[in-house]
Amino acid sequence: MKKYIYFAVLFVTISSCKKKFNSFHTFPGQTITVSGGTFLMGSPSGIGLDSEHPQHSVTVSDFKISKYEITNQQYADFLNAVKADTTGRVDGVKYLYILDSHSQISHNDIKFIVDAGKENYPVINVSWNGAKAYCEYYCGRLPTEAEWEFAARGGNSSNGYTYSGSNNIDEVGWYSDNSDSAPHEIGTKNPNELGIYDMTGNASEWCRDFFDENYYSYSPRNNPQGPSTGLVHVHRGGGWGYFERFCRNAFRGQDPVFSHYYLGFRPVFNH
Repeated sequence: MKKYIYFAVLFVTISSCKKKFNSFHTFPGQTITVSGGTFLMGSPSGIGLDSEHPQHSVTVSDFKISKYEITNQQYADFLNAVKADTTGRVDGVKYLYILDSHSQISHNDIKFIVDAGKENYPVINVSWNGAKAYCEYYCGRLPTEAEWEFAARGGNSSNGYTYSGSNNIDEVGWYSDNSDSAPHEIGTKNPNELGIYDMTGNASEWCRDFFDENYYSYSPRNNPQGPSTGLVHVHRGGGWGYFERFCRNAFRGQDPVFSHYYLGFRPVFNH
């Protein structure tokens, strides 16, 4: 029965993706399979911010997640494919804050192009709507907070590290003390236990969930999806401009649908 339900959900997901974009598009990156499991989400009492409490047991199902953060080149290709206008909008919705001085993507009046040498750097200045649209274009979605944290902690192979893959942040992440105030090429630090790169630092990553500081006090145990409504969305992992304490696996960032120079993302897939 479970196998039947899985394939039914898979069929609906792919069918809806084809209907929305008129075709099926192959994700241009690599993915890591994360086997489902149960873990303690959040921080123990006395550690971290109020929004990270109470620490609680959560179970997530299997999923696949991008091995790397989405790059400038991948996102520029997407903007060209969906025919975003020169300001980074699609149907009036902002996908990229292209005029920000930190942006490494521009428009040459013909198409979106990436600054030379920055092709494999994580895309930044992406709005939550733009990240969501990119994921859906490839029949994926943004990760839930629970999925993101489970993957960052190393899934069922977790060694209990503070950061994604180490207790020494310099081994696994670009952050305020080592980034020279700029993002860096993806995959140049060590991966975590599952072989996923840059879940600590570099670009902070959008999640699907709305943010509620008190969500952990009423979050369901199985596959929590976040609050049903809200004004801001969650992002995780810290970034190249973050202090070390804000790059912990359990730290919960928040921003509205507009973006910032530290915000990027990676998709997840159910198939």
